[in-house]
Amino acid sequence: MSSQLLMIEDDARLAEMVGEYLAQSGLQVTHKADGGSGLAHLQGDGGAALPDLVILDLMLPDMDGLEVCRRIRALPGGAAQVPVLM
Repeated sequence: MSSQLLMIEDDARLAEMVGEYLAQSGLQVTHKADGGSGLAHLQGDGGAALPDLVILDLMLPDMDGLEVCRRIRALPGGAAQVPVLM
């Protein structure tokens, strides 16, 4: 089974390029363009399973990446334990 990654990145071109590169290595990437939608995804929005890793941009339009990381660590259950790469 391939690893699931969540990329929270507001630059669509960069997210697409990195996502395609990671997909070539067999990784499945879900992209969210802002912190709020990324957090919603981690909280089970749409019934998605938890990712194995979050790739997090520091400069997002709705909140900075450090705040998103703080909120990830405050989530209940396993979501708070997902590794975050900034």
